[in-house]
Amino acid sequence: MAKRYRRCFVIFFLLGAALMILGAKHQVSLSPHEEDLAKLVGFEKRVLLLVKEVIGEDVHRLTGYDENDYQIMAPGISVEVPEDKADALLASLRKRLRPLKYMAFVIETNEGIKTDKIGVIKGNDQYDILRVMQTDGNSYDITNDDVVERLQEWEAASPFEIVGAGSDWVDIKFKTLPKDMKAFSEEVYEFCPDAVEQGAGSVEELQKEIEKTKRLLLWWD
Repeated sequence: MAKRYRRCFVIFFLLGAALMILGAKHQVSLSPHEEDLAKLVGFEKRVLLLVKEVIGEDVHRLTGYDENDYQIMAPGISVEVPEDKADALLASLRKRLRPLKYMAFVIETNEGIKTDKIGVIKGNDQYDILRVMQTDGNSYDITNDDVVERLQEWEAASPFEIVGAGSDWVDIKFKTLPKDMKAFSEEVYEFCPDAVEQGAGSVEELQKEIEKTKRLLLWWD
């Protein structure tokens, strides 16, 4: 009986030690560079730790744009993610960051190298995403203010989330589709011709894509 007790004790001890070692291996910490980055952009350290925990990659400074489409260092962070896991990782990050009043969004897609980038900024006004990235349609004389104003009009009628943005593109995901999809698709074409001419191919096909995916990608080449 005593031998059996000692044997069980040893087994449980070894299992506990193994679990402690595994936990230590997966413990997330910030590098000195990331510690400095958190201070520089005014982020809570727990936000960077959360991002590293979810993504499993090093955190870097977010690159935004100015009014002349020049890259600038922005008040946020970015992290690389595998292309095939980008949607799932973004959803996880958005859910966990929302209570902390931070927003995650896609800032770069790279089909060739199979790696995307996700950015994080502080706040809960999703239009700050467009302001940080200075999203506009310069080739059509559409300013950043124009993009923000138009999307705010659309959102008032059909709620959506901005899930990605760059200097000349924005990706939105509808919670509620517009009631008159035909009229909406025509309005999209008027505001962003490239969504049809370099994308869907026709207003009718654009309408079908939005109805199927509940997503709308606008870009201005």
